[in-house]
Amino acid sequence: MKCVRFSLLLIGLLAAPTAWARVPYPEVELPPLVQEDEIFERVAVAPPQPVGRSGACSVTIRGGLPSPQPIYLKTDSEDFYPFSDVGVMDFESGGSLQLWCPSGFNTHSQNLLTASCVSGTTFSVDGSQFEFKDLYCKAWPGFKAIKSGATCNGGIVIRVGFEIDSSRFAEQMQVCFNEEEEVTRYTRHKLEPGSNYYETGVARITFQTAGFFDGKNVDKLYTQATQLETINNDLGGDAAQYFDTATNVFLARGHLGAKADFDYAPEQRATFLFINAAPQWQTFNAGNWARVEDGLRAWVSKNKLNVNCYTGVYGVTTLPNKQGVETPLYLAKDANNNGLIPVPKLYFRVVIDPTSHKGIVFVGVNNPHLTEEQIKRDYIICTDVSDQVTYINWKTTDIKAGWSYACEVSDFLKTVKHLPALTAKGGLLV
Repeated sequence: MKCVRFSLLLIGLLAAPTAWARVPYPEVELPPLVQEDEIFERVAVAPPQPVGRSGACSVTIRGGLPSPQPIYLKTDSEDFYPFSDVGVMDFESGGSLQLWCPSGFNTHSQNLLTASCVSGTTFSVDGSQFEFKDLYCKAWPGFKAIKSGATCNGGIVIRVGFEIDSSRFAEQMQVCFNEEEEVTRYTRHKLEPGSNYYETGVARITFQTAGFFDGKNVDKLYTQATQLETINNDLGGDAAQYFDTATNVFLARGHLGAKADFDYAPEQRATFLFINAAPQWQTFNAGNWARVEDGLRAWVSKNKLNVNCYTGVYGVTTLPNKQGVETPLYLAKDANNNGLIPVPKLYFRVVIDPTSHKGIVFVGVNNPHLTEEQIKRDYIICTDVSDQVTYINWKTTDIKAGWSYACEVSDFLKTVKHLPALTAKGGLLV
């Protein structure tokens, strides 16, 4: 009943009329995110170059955009400017878009420009012609994480995106965040055919708290020295055996809404929020979870799908303390010694195609120190159907890389109760 009430509340909130007539997410079928490991940027196939049309414009996202990059919007809309199945921004002759740079442009002092297609990559702004790549910001556009006023099962709904003005917010992702435990239950966004043609070479930036986490220095809590000290205290010593930087055995800032799931550079930068991350063992982050992200994105592009995804965490993983007692792991504690910023037991991604009503859940074990017996006893929460998945190049039983499996959506939701009432009546998305 709680899920129904939440779904009705969120649908009502998202469907409320706005000045920009935005189309709400359908609550029962949502979008995916992609994670990127803490160290490496993964390689993706370069898109084909756009074929020019007489009097039309085409701008390739990968290699055709400036830096610092404006926010590209559909004219008089909250929506980011769309791109094709191969990551190309297409315009009819005379077609327009709006560019937003809160710090102003290199060419103009105002922060919002309307540009119209002349031909190729030439656009007209206020009667003068410019190459698209020559219209850039004086500084990178700032992103925001704002409370929507809605609640979710186990948290509050936070909108991540760009505040163009007081009544115009370009949203790229939503987050269900529990402020008491300082844990994100899940994030949600879309994957579409052009998602595999995201802009490359976008520099990683420092993660931000965006006003959450009660003033903590979360960045310091994630440092390898501090996490070792914290877990060593909780286990009563001997925690050093569980860490090895040389083999990537440490806790990384694991993206939930992944950097590489967003095509435009400003959106990629906006993923660097601690509410969009959880402690993730780097061997898993760069292992099977990376393979899930990359394989899914490539498959969605290949099959020209528009899918919805919730990516989140479940439970708290443990390690034995000095007395051999399994002890839950956290990066911080509150004044009453309750754990904060938990190290998740499992990572998951629910993916649903709203057209076919097919869906699937990918699940990964976030602990490289377990035995196979422990995993099968405590970490398998739904019937494994990974043998039916052909588009993920993973090593499902590799514990160091993150033991992984896949499940039917309805089976998964029997255990994980903090998601909305998702359905996948069309069967498995395979």
